[in-house]
Amino acid sequence: MTSSKRAAPRISLDVQIDSLLWPDGRQLIAQTDAAWERDLGLAEVIAPLTDGARHAAFIRKILMALSTDPAVIGWRQSVLQDFLRNPALVDQVQTLLPRFADLRQGHALLGKRTRGILLETADRLSQLDLYLSVLHDLHRALQAADVTSAALRGLQTTLRNAIDNPGFLSLQAELPALQASLSNLASLTIGINLNADLQPVAAVLLSINDRPFGESASLLERLIGIRADLNAETGIAPLHYVPADAEQRPLSPLFQDMDRLSIQIAQPVARTLARYLGQSSGPLAALEDELAFYLAGVRLSQRLNTRQVATCFAECAPISERLMVIDGLINVSLAVRSSSANSATAALVASDVQFDAYGRIGLLTGPNSGGKTTYLQAVGLAQMLFQAGWCIPARAARISPIDTILTHFPALETRQQGRLAEEAERLREIFVRATDQSLVLLNESLSSTTAGEALYLAQEVISGLRAIGVRGLFATHLIELVGRIEQIESAARGDSAIMSLVAGVHLTDDNRLLPTFRITRGTPLESGYAQEIARRYGISLAQILAARADKAN
Repeated sequence: MTSSKRAAPRISLDVQIDSLLWPDGRQLIAQTDAAWERDLGLAEVIAPLTDGARHAAFIRKILMALSTDPAVIGWRQSVLQDFLRNPALVDQVQTLLPRFADLRQGHALLGKRTRGILLETADRLSQLDLYLSVLHDLHRALQAADVTSAALRGLQTTLRNAIDNPGFLSLQAELPALQASLSNLASLTIGINLNADLQPVAAVLLSINDRPFGESASLLERLIGIRADLNAETGIAPLHYVPADAEQRPLSPLFQDMDRLSIQIAQPVARTLARYLGQSSGPLAALEDELAFYLAGVRLSQRLNTRQVATCFAECAPISERLMVIDGLINVSLAVRSSSANSATAALVASDVQFDAYGRIGLLTGPNSGGKTTYLQAVGLAQMLFQAGWCIPARAARISPIDTILTHFPALETRQQGRLAEEAERLREIFVRATDQSLVLLNESLSSTTAGEALYLAQEVISGLRAIGVRGLFATHLIELVGRIEQIESAARGDSAIMSLVAGVHLTDDNRLLPTFRITRGTPLESGYAQEIARRYGISLAQILAARADKAN
């Protein structure tokens, strides 16, 4: 009767880690249109907030996803608030990110190796050691921090349970000895037998050493008895290096013995590691992108604070209210381009935003270079930041989520169509996609045709937006539209009231109009803008006559 030795039980090291971005687990991110990303200058916002390009694509994807779930928005806001409240945690997570990257890269698994078992076993040991150290260091960082968000407290508990798991404790206890058994392979001692003519006839491996052999001692060192490394084993002849090509190696049977010996050394370690079932570093490594997302949100807040820009986490209003009320909004793209407190702050002018039952579609008029485009971008970017769970550059805000941002900014025409045809096609696409939960931003649309045609087409477009019920802004040079608001509202039923917004100007003592870059509700100055443009470019009647008089003299 024969008996077999029972195999040691196998131990699972898998840890299930919940997402830091979604309270109900990981969700697919819908594909989004890139048009508004370009028009709002999203790339210029992301670039200063990331370390290189590694995490930029993921951060961009989350920002553009525009989550409409208040639970998700609140979940992320609470996590980011934890990070902002714990600078030490931010620093420690920043230090951990490269190690997460190494963890995600991983190594070839045993059983699928293309290299020797010794190297594969060493890689497996290194991966397990990295896995345990990242897990421990992240847990220590969270334990030392004051975190209140459900996401980070849940991660705290998960890591604590993993560390206390018998499998992890067993591996942690065994790893040092396993690593030592491989790390001591520094050199081998070979014995060579000689014949009567002192020619080598046989060789044998004598011992495994934990120190490498060095070059032979120089004549001066032998005379005065000094060596740079007193512990180094040295030969009595120069150190010869083995050719890289195995076919050129001498004493090939000896090297085959060395290969067999390395396998014998690695196999016990490999068998021990085999007890630990397919540990997957995926769930832990997946935290890298999510942590990088929150670190980018921290950098945004820090840059805004450096520019002395007020920040807040917007209150999430019910989606059915369809509102955006912001006190003192700054264009975030302008604010993050420079972190210097001494930078010019003239462009960082705060303006209020109010989309509600008393006005959901704004007709924005004002002088060229007066801040209209900047305001449109500020509104769109603030909506995006809010739905991503980040802070926004404002004193206070209450915002309803939207389903999408639709933009129509000036674009170069192609050879196939004229500019007006392309504008019409792009506007039609907006109307196909827009809902009463959408934000529509039109910037100088229909400027490619005559004033009369543009005025007619603009009325149709605004009436269509009102009928759909969108929130929107139409920055335009067509100030006549403001006088036709009642007519436009009567042409289409809807609860998106139309309001007039004006890019402010300041009248100087010498009767010049200078932009204030502040957007407010009001009616435009019908002739003032044209007069200022004529004066600025020297084509007012008085300037023309004065120039001719100077020429005559």
